[in-house]
Amino acid sequence: MERLAGWIATTAMALSALCFGGFLLMVIAQVGYRYLGISMVFSEDAARLFNIYALFLGLVMIVHAGGDVRIDLIDRYLAPEGAARRGLAVFYALVQVLLLAAICYGSYELMRSNWGWTLPAISFLHQGHIYMAPFIGSALSLLVLALRLPARLSGRARSAEGDMR
Repeated sequence: MERLAGWIATTAMALSALCFGGFLLMVIAQVGYRYLGISMVFSEDAARLFNIYALFLGLVMIVHAGGDVRIDLIDRYLAPEGAARRGLAVFYALVQVLLLAAICYGSYELMRSNWGWTLPAISFLHQGHIYMAPFIGSALSLLVLALRLPARLSGRARSAEGDMR
């Protein structure tokens, strides 16, 4: 399961890097073409889409690396091993699952309800494509979290800072 989670996270990170490259290219093109006096109408919508997809696909790698939201002050006062540390890990995982599930559900509903509207400058894309990014990112993050949860709760997985959990 750990290998599948790693493959999903690595693939999402590669796609995130490509999206960031597309975002950077669109912004540079906007500036360059404005300097030349030429208008690129679609570049603003494209840059926004690339930015949103880069952000939410990058979320998958953060979840895989164990970079969850937590209060590390509490971690410092707990013993490295023990019931309190495991209980805190369960609490962090529960909060993470609830937040990701809320993002997944909310973005799915927004995606579904906005699918009939096209983007103003890119007529072959729908408004729902904007909300597809948080849906895909949170759904993949939930999958990676579920695949890595047994290792994280047992203390075998490393977090982003490298400490044992």
